[in-house]
Amino acid sequence: MITIFRASGNHSNRLFQTIHFEAFCKEAGVRYANPSFEDMADYYGIEKKAWHKPFCSVANFLYKLKILKGLDCNEDGKQKYYEELLRKKKNLLVCGWNFRVYDLTAKYQDYFATKYALLPEFYKSNPLYQQLQKVDRSAVAIVGVHIRRGDYRTWQNGRYYFEDPIYEKYMSEMESQLKLTDKKPLFLIFSNEDISIKEGEGVWISKNDWFVDQFLMSQCDYLLGPPSTFTLWASYVGKVSYYHFESSLDKIDLNRFNYCIG
Repeated sequence: MITIFRASGNHSNRLFQTIHFEAFCKEAGVRYANPSFEDMADYYGIEKKAWHKPFCSVANFLYKLKILKGLDCNEDGKQKYYEELLRKKKNLLVCGWNFRVYDLTAKYQDYFATKYALLPEFYKSNPLYQQLQKVDRSAVAIVGVHIRRGDYRTWQNGRYYFEDPIYEKYMSEMESQLKLTDKKPLFLIFSNEDISIKEGEGVWISKNDWFVDQFLMSQCDYLLGPPSTFTLWASYVGKVSYYHFESSLDKIDLNRFNYCIG
């Protein structure tokens, strides 16, 4: 059995961590468990067991003391080595972020989109979700705009931290692109802090918990923002085309949009 005993990152990172290990195990016919996912399991209806939390606490403690052995998949360029060990070992504790099997997450995309779909109880009575159901999708394209702030102010020296006018610039370019498709945009903005962009006709602002925001993103037609696994996960489960701009000088082109495969 392959068991993830330590989570990598928050929310979206953990979802991607689990599907890459799980996809490999599914393909190889290896048993798989992720007790480290226990605190997020309720959102997706994933089974929890009483041993999950104490197991991870003890395993992490012993691993730090180098008493317990585990495979830490955090190094670049070692994918083949990681896969060989996973096939060889009958029981192995794993952790880390750099284990990637994109061909398999693409193969099992529909399976994971169903398994890790947010349960309806978390969004079915949400006012913004209900509003979106009334939008005429034949005439309107819903564009999810992820204004990522918070840790982006310092992460990679603020490389992907942009002020509101830059997002407005890309929204304007997106509107011009959508005219070519005879659709008008409805911008649905998601942010983890206050923004200066005002809500109004054609611009809605979500003020929901992260898991509802991510689900609402997955219901959009396009996703736009700086590089982030948050939008990538929404793209993956919803097969929504996304574009990540990396500077203030990028140009929006619908031909550059694609959906995430894992």
